[in-house]
Amino acid sequence: MDLTAVLIIIFGLQQAVTITVAAQGELVTEKSGILNIGLEGVMLMGAFTAAGVDSAFQHQFGASSPVVGLVCGMIVGVAANFQLALRSTRIPFDQVVAGIGVNIFALGITYVLSATYFNVDGTPRSNTIPPVFSLPGLPRDLGSVSSMEVVMFVLPVLVYLLLNRTTFGLHVRATGENPKAAEAAGLDVARTRILATAIGGALLGMAGGYITVSLTSSFVPDITQGIGFIALAAVIAGAWNPFSVLGIGVLFGVLVGSEHVVTVVYGITTTDPAYFLLSVLPYAITVVVLALASKRLRPPAALALPYKKE
Repeated sequence: MDLTAVLIIIFGLQQAVTITVAAQGELVTEKSGILNIGLEGVMLMGAFTAAGVDSAFQHQFGASSPVVGLVCGMIVGVAANFQLALRSTRIPFDQVVAGIGVNIFALGITYVLSATYFNVDGTPRSNTIPPVFSLPGLPRDLGSVSSMEVVMFVLPVLVYLLLNRTTFGLHVRATGENPKAAEAAGLDVARTRILATAIGGALLGMAGGYITVSLTSSFVPDITQGIGFIALAAVIAGAWNPFSVLGIGVLFGVLVGSEHVVTVVYGITTTDPAYFLLSVLPYAITVVVLALASKRLRPPAALALPYKKE
């Protein structure tokens, strides 16, 4: 196989981890009836937290500091989504407005904290999560397979089992389809939605943390660069099916990864017209895929609709 094609696959899978893990978290949240437009912001806070903890405690935890950072990023993701769920259920607040608020807050707070405690160019470079194994015939830095890539393929199975083979999953789907009937059956709709959104937040924090403690080794402002919205598109284009979302996420990841590979292999600079086309390509194809998928979409019936207990 051509080396360029191999590199596109490798970098594509690495980029797909962020998209797919975030998309699976958003899928769980949306199945409960909560539309989280703020997933980009939650990922950004998770990414900063993971990098900050990794950088600050690498001497205490050594090689384990990236894992500790990733866990802390997940905790921040849970907290961020938890407050969004509270505003969407207990108050209730408009879900779209609440999500936009999270994105704006995250962009500002991560920039200020990064500039205050590290420097405006980002956190110092630190440890990364060690690879599970390396592919033969390739340099270690190129052929390394991260444990998060394994998680990416296992996660859809876990999400499917959670939503379709557990009592909690039944409750989540019930509150997303018909919250009034779910309440009549004795379910606490707000509580179920909050728990589902918290689970989604953990996965969003993991996706953001992966960027800074596995894919790279530092945080720079706005490091997610719209990946959260691509993950949101993957959920929609994947028709809220964990396995379809995985396939769409890998496709989008390969598109994003190919931009970096082609740019380096062919020496394309930022002043070349081709650079602009390559940069826009993943987002343009995302729009096309959404347009094609829109004909067969069936979102949860109560998605984004506020519900007040009667």
